[in-house]
Amino acid sequence: MKILSHLNRAALILAGTAVIFAVSANAADKPPGKVALLLANAGLSVVGTASPSDPAVLNAKATGPVQTSALGNFVENADIQARFPADPADPVTIKGTLTLTSLDGANSLKLTVSGAALPDPAAPYFYNAKYQITITGGTGTYAAAKGLAEATELVMFTSPLTATATWNMKGLIFTP
Repeated sequence: MKILSHLNRAALILAGTAVIFAVSANAADKPPGKVALLLANAGLSVVGTASPSDPAVLNAKATGPVQTSALGNFVENADIQARFPADPADPVTIKGTLTLTSLDGANSLKLTVSGAALPDPAAPYFYNAKYQITITGGTGTYAAAKGLAEATELVMFTSPLTATATWNMKGLIFTP
């Protein structure tokens, strides 16, 4: 019974604080523009080329459809650099840029990504990756967009230089 009353008291304090904060906030306290939760998923084709100057580096181009919760459907075009370690048990480091373009071509989002991938112990041609994403602008409606996100990806190599991939992203996007 005491636990329930402590929980009730905590809930009332939190609710009261939220009401006070909401009442005291004015227009100057609010961020300009819109903030939206960005949930997205994609399926990609990846074509790589070995770096002529560094055999540990694979330069890849990825393309495919992207479905988002708040923005609609897009097409991804990415330039990614993957650096494979000397020890296959170590993570592959990944960095690159992506452009997500609306289906009508009127709007796009520019993103930078960095992350790491590890081979699946049960199937070494599968890699599990995790990325940090920064939204750095775009065109049209998203010319001044900013934001942060995180993505998880599964890559399946179909040859040493080709792969298919799927990813899921969660983040926030800010637009004016």
